[in-house]
Amino acid sequence: MLDELLPRAFDQYLDQDQPRARLSCYSLPYGALGFISHILTYYTIICLLYGRKPLWPFKSIHNTRLDLILGGIGLVVCVVMSAATMVRCRNAWQPLVIAIWKMSMSLLNGCTALHVAILVVRRENQKKRMEEEEKKNNGDEKTVVDVESESTKEVERPVNAKQAAWWIILYIPGMVSGMAGLMSLVTKAAKYNPDILRLTIAFYFVVGSTLIVGVISMFIIWYRGGGSPFKVGLTGLGVTLTMFIVLSALYSDWCIGMMMGNILGTPSGDKSSFYWSYWAAKRLTMFSL
Repeated sequence: MLDELLPRAFDQYLDQDQPRARLSCYSLPYGALGFISHILTYYTIICLLYGRKPLWPFKSIHNTRLDLILGGIGLVVCVVMSAATMVRCRNAWQPLVIAIWKMSMSLLNGCTALHVAILVVRRENQKKRMEEEEKKNNGDEKTVVDVESESTKEVERPVNAKQAAWWIILYIPGMVSGMAGLMSLVTKAAKYNPDILRLTIAFYFVVGSTLIVGVISMFIIWYRGGGSPFKVGLTGLGVTLTMFIVLSALYSDWCIGMMMGNILGTPSGDKSSFYWSYWAAKRLTMFSL
């Protein structure tokens, strides 16, 4: 009897400890610190897409040279450090694909900053050319002043950077692969950690509820014979996918923190310099001016 129970208990211990052992090579932000990092990343991307300074969103971006430097440095450092984590985790596919996921987020953040900076450079150059042409074509000094004031007003308007949102497509494949690796670990850890199970249920409930509301609304509109049920269904699907894309990174932070037994996500001594260097590099785009 005892001979049967001991191996079974040992197998359960190994199964329970397996997610933490597999994640031991993972040194990118997670837990509460990772959550804060992703919130700041989302905020920065939204500000950049609207052509606003992340540190002062009431002003539009103008200092494009600094933005290009910050975006380039942040992008290179984060990609290199994510790649280093991928190399360390090459023998465990789950943390490997999670590191790929985080690298795709860094690419989205850095490429968005660079794209917006390039758009601002183009607008500044176009403004200068228009001013020079107007000065050549108009000899009236008053007209020139009026043109310059109109150009100044145009510069004060934030650049239309919505086209930089296409970089989100670069993020989606990494997110899908990373979620696959994360859920592989969650299915093992949730058996022994009810907090992970509750968090997972809450995550999928929030995401799935938008789809359920969309489907119910679609059938109600179809039954009553008014409106466009197909459009409502597509809207519900779009909202669901958006919620999944946005919330999955935040969900992963708390999940990894629970599996690592470190909900704050504070790094150990041997990984602290690597960890904080990555964290700081990812914040460089917040200083876009």
